[in-house]
Amino acid sequence: MPEPIDILLVDDEPRNLDALEAILTDPGYRLIRAGGGDEALRLLLENDVAAIVLDIRMPGVSGFELAQMIKGTKRFRQIPILFLTAHMMEDQDIVAGYGAGAVDYLTKPLNPVVLRHKLAVFAELFRKTRALAELNATLEERVKERTAMLEQSEAALRVAAKQKDEFLATLAHELRNPLAPLRMGLDLLLRKSPPEDSKRTLSVMNRQLDHMVRLIDDLLDVARISGGQLSLKKERINVAAAIQTALDTCRPFLEQRSQKVAAELDESLVSWADPTRLAQIVGNVLHNASKFSPQGGQIHVTLASAGTGARVTVMDSGIGIPAEQLPRVFEMFTRVEGAGSSGQSGLGIGLALSRRLAEMHNGTLTVHSAGPGQGSTFTLTIPAEVGSPQPGDRTNESVRAPASPRRLRVLIVEDNRDAAEVLALSLDIRGYHATIAHTGAEGLELLLSTRPQVVLCDIGLPDMDGTEVCRRARALDLDYRLVMVALTGWGMKADLERTRASGFDRHLVKPVAPETLFKLLDGLDQGVPLA
Repeated sequence: MPEPIDILLVDDEPRNLDALEAILTDPGYRLIRAGGGDEALRLLLENDVAAIVLDIRMPGVSGFELAQMIKGTKRFRQIPILFLTAHMMEDQDIVAGYGAGAVDYLTKPLNPVVLRHKLAVFAELFRKTRALAELNATLEERVKERTAMLEQSEAALRVAAKQKDEFLATLAHELRNPLAPLRMGLDLLLRKSPPEDSKRTLSVMNRQLDHMVRLIDDLLDVARISGGQLSLKKERINVAAAIQTALDTCRPFLEQRSQKVAAELDESLVSWADPTRLAQIVGNVLHNASKFSPQGGQIHVTLASAGTGARVTVMDSGIGIPAEQLPRVFEMFTRVEGAGSSGQSGLGIGLALSRRLAEMHNGTLTVHSAGPGQGSTFTLTIPAEVGSPQPGDRTNESVRAPASPRRLRVLIVEDNRDAAEVLALSLDIRGYHATIAHTGAEGLELLLSTRPQVVLCDIGLPDMDGTEVCRRARALDLDYRLVMVALTGWGMKADLERTRASGFDRHLVKPVAPETLFKLLDGLDQGVPLA
């Protein structure tokens, strides 16, 4: 049986209350009696009443006045009131009763059937209202539980995302450390004019090393973008020069596959862009075109003006893309499946990263293919105009000729002995005086005794952090300007900010390209100040 609901009966005559009880006796009701207004108000406070049967004429507080007090209380104003009267009423009295809060009138002597039916309606309405309230409470509780679960899930996702980024950064650091001596070692061997068969082997190793470094950098860029940490270093650049950089970078990979590139570049277009990232976009697309084109295939690269921007197209004669897979080309970790694609390697992040970089330049990157075997055309658009870079742009910087030849003293602070030895050998071959320290403390001692102009310092040293070495070096009373260069596998934005804050002049990420390192050192040797 459902729980009985409360019906409040209010009348100053006990015999009238007895009559009402006799009429309304029902297992579904709990009848509550009140002999006046004060008692009725007290019982309302103590019980959850579904309806009130109220006599109009009572001594003290009348039924009208009691109804007004009940309806004037927020907690009770929704309770239906059924007025009982033994007198014929004028229309104005009826209107006044409805204004006081009555929902209906019954005249004594009562018709029991009518009274029971009217109260049954009120009772059913109360049950449904209470059920709805309980359902709402249950829903609210479930919403709170679900919200708490979502908040926990979101917190767990944030932790997982942070752990993923930290893992990628650590993985990159651990991979870059062994790559650094490999990079320098291969550069050394290639410089010594090896026999032709050895040279070919070394060239293959060098290309594969470049590919590994590129994959690591792409992984970290994905982490930076997802964490909102990737920023552009924009300047006014010649767009054709950035594309030519991408072509030069990809040339060994293209030559390995005997592929030809026909380039038509409008050299009059300039853009406010990050030249490194722009070259990265085009380079990723070129790598993709080469990878999915046959041996000896042809790739066409064009740069032309398009309205208020520049349009770069890379068209290949490769395996093409099925129509149903075109929308997925730029999704992260997606690899296009089709004839001839099964043996192709890749992580499926290069094109996704390129599109995001294009959007960061307020541009677009799209793809079109007529289908399998029909090749693909990638189109990059960025804001650009006809003009020339400003005289002060870095693209037009000239290096001052040295007044007299000088040979820098370079201190290497690196706990990886292989990396330190290969780097020192590379420096010696180029005429620099290199000394090695394998701990931070040893590095500070050698700094005082050898007085190097440049310190190449690792960050993860065994005895003290490289940033602490830099701070202590800056605190020394030296009579010359010491250039501190962080040479490390840590390359996230926070790492760059940390080394900058500790006093480093440059932050180079392992494995640093030999041309990048020696361009910096050659400039210092020739007296070019750091920008």
